[in-house]
Amino acid sequence: MRTKLKFILTLLTAFTVHLSFAQQAISGTVTDQDGLPLPGVNIMVKGTTNGTQTDFDGNYTITASSGDVLVYTYIGMTDATRTVGANTTINLAMQEDAQALDEVVVTALGISREEKSLGYSSQQLESESIADVPTTNVVNALSGKIAGVNITQSSGDIGSSSRITVRGVSTIFGNSQPLIVVDGAVVDNNTYNGGNAGTDVPNGLADINPQDIESINVLKGGEATALYGMRGTNGVLVITTKTGKKGKALGISINSTVSFSNPYIFPDYQNEYGQGHSPDLFHFIDGFGYDEGLAGGDGGTDESWGPRLDAGLEFVQFGSYIQNPDNPQPLPWVSYPNSVVDNFYQTGLSTDNTVALSGGTESTSYRLSLGLTDATGIVYNTDLKKYNIAGNVSFDLNEKWSAGFSARYTKSTSDQRNGVGYGEVSNQVGQLVWSARQVDWSLLKDWRNLPLINTVDDGRERLTPLNWNLRYNNNPFWALDNNLNPWERNRFIATANIGHQFNDKFRFDVNTAIDYFDDTREKQFKYGTVDFRNGYYQLEERNRYEVNSQAMFSYNDRYGANDQWKLNMLVGGQIMVNKYSYFGGIAQNLVIDNLFNLANSDGAPVLSDDSSEQRINSLYGTGSLSYNDNIYLNFSGRNDWASVLPIQNNSVFYPAVSTSALVHDILNIESQQLNFLKLRASWAQTGSAGPLSAYSVNPVYELSGNPLNGSTPTAFVPNTAWNSDIKAQTETAIEAGIETRLFQNRINLNLTYYNKKNEDVIMPLDVSSSSGFTSTWKNAATITNEGVEAFLGIDVLRSAKDNGLNLGLDINFAKNVNEVSDIEGSGVINLSAGGLWNVNTQARNGESIGAIFGPAFARDEASGKIIYENGLPVIGDNKILGNSQPDWVGGVGINASFKGFRFRTLFDAKIGGEVYSQTNTWGMLSGILEETVIGRESGIIGDGVMSDGAGGFVPNNVVVPAIDYYSSAFNQNIAESSVYDATFVKWRELSLSYDIPRQFFENIGVQSVNLGVNIRNLAVLYRKAPHIDPETAFGTQIGQQGLEYAQTPATRTIGVSLNVNF
Repeated sequence: MRTKLKFILTLLTAFTVHLSFAQQAISGTVTDQDGLPLPGVNIMVKGTTNGTQTDFDGNYTITASSGDVLVYTYIGMTDATRTVGANTTINLAMQEDAQALDEVVVTALGISREEKSLGYSSQQLESESIADVPTTNVVNALSGKIAGVNITQSSGDIGSSSRITVRGVSTIFGNSQPLIVVDGAVVDNNTYNGGNAGTDVPNGLADINPQDIESINVLKGGEATALYGMRGTNGVLVITTKTGKKGKALGISINSTVSFSNPYIFPDYQNEYGQGHSPDLFHFIDGFGYDEGLAGGDGGTDESWGPRLDAGLEFVQFGSYIQNPDNPQPLPWVSYPNSVVDNFYQTGLSTDNTVALSGGTESTSYRLSLGLTDATGIVYNTDLKKYNIAGNVSFDLNEKWSAGFSARYTKSTSDQRNGVGYGEVSNQVGQLVWSARQVDWSLLKDWRNLPLINTVDDGRERLTPLNWNLRYNNNPFWALDNNLNPWERNRFIATANIGHQFNDKFRFDVNTAIDYFDDTREKQFKYGTVDFRNGYYQLEERNRYEVNSQAMFSYNDRYGANDQWKLNMLVGGQIMVNKYSYFGGIAQNLVIDNLFNLANSDGAPVLSDDSSEQRINSLYGTGSLSYNDNIYLNFSGRNDWASVLPIQNNSVFYPAVSTSALVHDILNIESQQLNFLKLRASWAQTGSAGPLSAYSVNPVYELSGNPLNGSTPTAFVPNTAWNSDIKAQTETAIEAGIETRLFQNRINLNLTYYNKKNEDVIMPLDVSSSSGFTSTWKNAATITNEGVEAFLGIDVLRSAKDNGLNLGLDINFAKNVNEVSDIEGSGVINLSAGGLWNVNTQARNGESIGAIFGPAFARDEASGKIIYENGLPVIGDNKILGNSQPDWVGGVGINASFKGFRFRTLFDAKIGGEVYSQTNTWGMLSGILEETVIGRESGIIGDGVMSDGAGGFVPNNVVVPAIDYYSSAFNQNIAESSVYDATFVKWRELSLSYDIPRQFFENIGVQSVNLGVNIRNLAVLYRKAPHIDPETAFGTQIGQQGLEYAQTPATRTIGVSLNVNF
């Protein structure tokens, strides 16, 4: 007995000793993917009831044995596991659960909805997709990422404006871009840029720091936007910014990026022939005067049809005046192949820094961020600076009351914005379309040491530095240093809200939001400036603010024996007020050079002043009825009373209804292959006031900028007559779609069909001049947009390990067919101002908006060949030469992660559509493009036919000099020669980042460090339009699409980013 007792005691002792060695205290810290501590994470030993939670700083301690599996769970995060080994410290960075995040999206009026309940297509971008490849204009970050969204960047200038179109163009005049809503505040996205000339400044959306953005949800269809009334008809971008999290300790995030930009799309220049008109002679006279005694040309000639370069010839030329301005001598006539590109453009440098503090307590959350962007453009002496400060805070005042406040201020400034478009003397890129091939542009850059040339012959001195051609162009570097286009914009956006939760069913909310900006632009031209020899000064000041205030009452409840019925209701009212004021002044001739003030005008300055106020009062309601959480019926209605419409027509009602059914749940499908299947459909009516402004429909007088006798104010009646019968244009939209997830959610497919019909489209129509007006407002057209959209997401590889290899593929596709009809009168509306170069963009019955219309080649009807006369092409009739709208757009994104590395890349494409390129027209006419070398010695026989003298045609066989051929065939009198297919495929983005292991810095309070490299605009993989970027346009207005001239080239930007979280 005693032996047995000893044995049992020995066994128990050994077992106890074994347990004491096997069990151990495991501790660590749990953070989110940004390295910020996560309080309240549940940690369990798998298969047991042993568990704990992380504290406020994300720390935990738990007892476990070697080989045990720890399970970490947290709402909104993907569950994670760790196996206990010899190491007693286990730290973990939890990843956001993408599927869980997708379940709730922010929709119209900031209402959060379950994604599965929506009866329309919704596509959302998260912060990583927006900020991984930084850009000074966040609009450009949307390219190729969202089906049905078309982005057009106006140029490669630093901070250039970009145009957004959602599901096609829905109006002929006025704003056709989507409404921008930031944290509930409607933000004015207009640029207020000029027509075909002026300076380009960033969109309003560019004032938002991309590092502050949490997500962008694009509402495309009528049912999605109906709650925004007449301002949501073009779609809505709902932008949610980052906030702090309740219960989280103070965290500090620092993000810094340094980027280098260089132009990567240039004209292909010829380098065989120099400046002039004659292949034998050239004589330069100060770049301004003409030598009538020489047949060979002069310094006032800007074409390059002169003598052959690098052939041992010598002429008095630009460089001769630098060496000896009083007695210029002949110099070797040689080419400088890369001189223009290498000297005119520079490497743009941008530094972007953001510091953010965020956190919260059990009842509050807060975030404060400071941002600074300091950038120089690729065009000499152009720049952009942005200063951002943003903050938000939310409070649970008690169990019933909650409140929140957000504010952001942005100051954007530039000492020099490059001019854009045709007829803009400050667009120095225009010189490159005519640049002489024998000029060393590095000499132009040293303008301070160049001889001064007097540019007037009336006895005054208007001296400017020597230029290769001073008759049409100033020295570009002198102009960029002295003729400044300064710009400044200050923007303030703020929101405030307070809510009361009566019980679990009823809630009341009140919120207000303001968007304010002031915008100042100047043009400062010194004496001697081309077209403004006596100097010029222009000042423009704009102020605008908009206030939206609303109150909402919501109700949520479940009914039925098993709560299978669910009803959500919301009713509310809104008041919108915006006020706009403008002051402009022009001093045509300056008394004192370089003193830029309206009082310095030689004579009375031309002044203009404008102010307006608009108001929309609204009532709205929305509801959702669901059965078993798998069948949904959604309905909404909004009534706007708009001050811009006549009083008898200012009340407009916008209804919408949609349904969605979760087929997989209704049919109880439990399958590894089919995980989710949703059918949806919607119908809605929306609309807008189109181009109507505050006083379009009321009889008013406008003050003239030219007072009588220099002092008595005068007023005039506008040229466009008011129409008291005008009514809002109405859009009726239907949408149907299917969403499915397959093979354990590895494949996500979303297909959508839509049809939108806009009736009673508002436009100005010509009237008889005997009426005293030139036009009147009328409801006079119909526009339809019909299309399909597709999104396909594929998890090609999905690792079960946290640091394993993951590979995903996202594909977007959208095709839209646009057609305008029922235009009264001639059935044609010209959209581009003045018909540049005999070319117009038009709205024309039976065509898509944006038809390119102009003179074509005369052609033989039988063969379609060009008709020649005396060896030169014959000008034919005006006709439709193309259209600015693409046939379809798409994008392919690839993302991967492995052991702390993250990789993203994006390809996007626009297929079809056309662009008219004046760069090509004048590049051929001036003889600088490489194609113009052909036939310089032998002449050219145009490919086509000529008259046989008997009413028929024979092949053309007449030889003409190359200068005559190119000056005739490539001339704005025959626009067809420069209309090109605008198709392109671009490698748009690439980013590679690495999360540096935490053990290298965990002892100094750093939670995470991420280092990344990013590239935007890697390459043009395919394009048909030569010498230009077919993606660019004159600006963001409808009529400016499809037109190109001397746009600053697109840039390839390479950046290095560092993100540190404390």
